[in-house]
Amino acid sequence: MAVRIQGEVASFTKASSGHWYFSLKDEQAQVKAVMFRQRNILVGFLPKVGDKLEALAQVGLYEPRGELQILVDTLKHAGQGDLHERYLRLKTMLATEGLFSQDRKRPLPAYAFNIAIVTSLQAAALADMRRTLARRAPHVRYTLYPTAVQGEAATPQIVAALQQADSAGHEVIVLARGGGSLEDLWCFNEEAVVRAVAACVTPTVAGIGHESDVTLAEFAADVRASTPTAAAELVSPPTADLIAQVDALQRDLRRVLEAALSQRAQQLDRLELGLVTPSAYLQALEQRLTHARAVMQRQLQQALRFANQSMVGCVQRTGRALHGGMNEAQTRNTKVVRLLRQSVDRKVQQASMGLLGQENTLRALSPQRNLEKGYAFLQTADSVVNSVDQVEPGQVLAATLADGQLNVTVRDKTHGSGVPSV
Repeated sequence: MAVRIQGEVASFTKASSGHWYFSLKDEQAQVKAVMFRQRNILVGFLPKVGDKLEALAQVGLYEPRGELQILVDTLKHAGQGDLHERYLRLKTMLATEGLFSQDRKRPLPAYAFNIAIVTSLQAAALADMRRTLARRAPHVRYTLYPTAVQGEAATPQIVAALQQADSAGHEVIVLARGGGSLEDLWCFNEEAVVRAVAACVTPTVAGIGHESDVTLAEFAADVRASTPTAAAELVSPPTADLIAQVDALQRDLRRVLEAALSQRAQQLDRLELGLVTPSAYLQALEQRLTHARAVMQRQLQQALRFANQSMVGCVQRTGRALHGGMNEAQTRNTKVVRLLRQSVDRKVQQASMGLLGQENTLRALSPQRNLEKGYAFLQTADSVVNSVDQVEPGQVLAATLADGQLNVTVRDKTHGSGVPSV
């Protein structure tokens, strides 16, 4: 049956096998405890005499001595039970969201020359990282973004430092801190810090605490390093290795160029063997020219004979065509002239009849015809009289008849209508 025990460490021994043997005591009693290596590597700290711890253990019997002891499964500082539960709840929630998924992990660049380090200026881890970079890769340039790594002020400072580093255009961001207890490292388990790590566009490496210290920020990072020093090694391939790679590439390039030059030289030799002397080349051209001239003369003569034959045939065909065409044209011309004459005669006859009809119509409508019937029309000096209102008694009018004109004097006027019968 599992029991939970709190007490002060009275003695502590770490065996060469890695197992821990210690005693827990309080004001009234003391009990021996053992924690095997496969369990204690997950604790994250090394207990010391005087520490107040809380253990979850099984009660057991050490048979060779007949002593009761507890077999410890988990161990933490007293009062940190709430932190551990918070750790587990937050880990489950963020894992469900996919923040720890391997699918979103990005690989580190093969060669990083500009890195960002987010840690404390006073951290021993920073000194270790600087020594590592100076020893392995002096060519790597790094920028430090200082922040608190423990306490209440650490969380907002770490978030701000990560955001600043992510926007500065670095190739890699290293988040680092030395070892400590769960309480000391708690800021790296805060949700804001974990989300800030996951939100970085720049690839991130987390080297926090020792290998047994696993914070949620490390789960969210693209790569987890066991220690800050290991993180520095991950992002800084040794300068000597880079120089060796450059030398190897240079040797490979030289071999490729030498092989290409040798191949081109062989091709040039083969081309030179195929070249002829200038005199032989000119002689070949002269032979080709003579042959071309003879071919052209034969082709020209054939073309002239063919053209002559074609011309004679064309002239004969043209003569025959012209003779036949002239006869046919003369026949057609005679027929057309006859048709034209007939058409003109019909048109002249139709026009004469039309003119005669119009002449009769004009004669019938002519005022002269009315005058010949005995009518006359009256005029004043200015206009034709068509109303009795235009004249006054005593006025002299001109009366036009069919064969002449009379001057008449108006004696009287009477209004009326109608035309007198003739």
